[in-house]
Amino acid sequence: MTTGDDLASFRGGTIHLMEQAENLHALGHDVCIFAQDRGPLPQPTSVPIRYLPAPGGGMVRLLCYNLSLFLSLLWSGLRRRPDIMHTRQMGYSATPLLVARLLGVPHVLEVNGVLRDELVGQGVSRFRLALIDLFARVNLHRSDAYTTTTEQYRDRLFSLYGVDRSRWTQMPCGVNENRFRPGDRDAARRRLGLPAMTFALLHAGSLYDWHGLDVLIEALAGIDARRIPDWQLWLVGDGVEHSPLLALSRELGIDERVHFVGDVPYEQVPDWLVAADVGVVLFKPTRPVPGDPMKIYEYMACGLPVLTSDYPHYGGIVRAAEAGVVAADADPAALTEAIYRLYEDPEARSGYAECGARAARHHTWRRRAEQLSELLESVRWA
Repeated sequence: MTTGDDLASFRGGTIHLMEQAENLHALGHDVCIFAQDRGPLPQPTSVPIRYLPAPGGGMVRLLCYNLSLFLSLLWSGLRRRPDIMHTRQMGYSATPLLVARLLGVPHVLEVNGVLRDELVGQGVSRFRLALIDLFARVNLHRSDAYTTTTEQYRDRLFSLYGVDRSRWTQMPCGVNENRFRPGDRDAARRRLGLPAMTFALLHAGSLYDWHGLDVLIEALAGIDARRIPDWQLWLVGDGVEHSPLLALSRELGIDERVHFVGDVPYEQVPDWLVAADVGVVLFKPTRPVPGDPMKIYEYMACGLPVLTSDYPHYGGIVRAAEAGVVAADADPAALTEAIYRLYEDPEARSGYAECGARAARHHTWRRRAEQLSELLESVRWA
């Protein structure tokens, strides 16, 4: 398995990669990961990782990594011929595909986001976008199979690059059921030093504009203190929207209730989820495709009622699982009403928690690895 991710950061993409690899290994597959040497993975793992030189920054780092990746993959492949090569999306490289073709082994591409959509609007040069498009088109058209988390991503790739839909397989996100599970809310709050009685909404993950947290903060500013006298919002994670969201909460006079927790150790994340009363995951259409948020499965697995948007892999999952409330998230007033509903009906929250935890058992990384294993075997013997 190859990746362009920085494993040391241990964000969503890295978690996705490592859960896939570790569960494939647990199923009896011989798995090895090739990644940039930007610091070691901050978690123990059963999967061997080969860290390859990636010094400097920008194009220098990109060129160094691709050169070392080419040599390492080719040498490893010649010494011990792999059955298949799997690549997690690398926006500026076709090196794994090239080596797979030289070795005569199948190549499977995993695409869990459309990189050009994430970068448009961030001042990225036309040359950089053209480079992304070039590698995306080559990888998608020349790989033996490709996966995305949602049908919407597949359709977006078709509209941009004219991909062959017949070589596509859906591979959604999942949850580690051993790490994320229901627990004692009060005990979790004591461990984290959090107030015992406040009604707490939580968002876990990086702070990007498409998460719609500005709309959520506007909705919270409209809460009537007579209906919810004590509430807090916990933003667990960091990102480019930190400063704008902080400024907005100050402007609206609720900055004492909006807590920017920042990044926390991964092993501490389940405690935050168990400690909260409602998990929030929204989508703001500043990019064309919502995606498949891993946090929804983690919220449900921890027995955390979900407040979410009405999109297929947001509201669609929550509605089917009866795990929370689906709101018209473009309207702050509608979000405020949804928050009132959740606060004023503890019995409903308890029901959402039980249904979500039960539904999460069907979305484990073990199940995802079994699905991926079936795909890899079918491509191998095709």
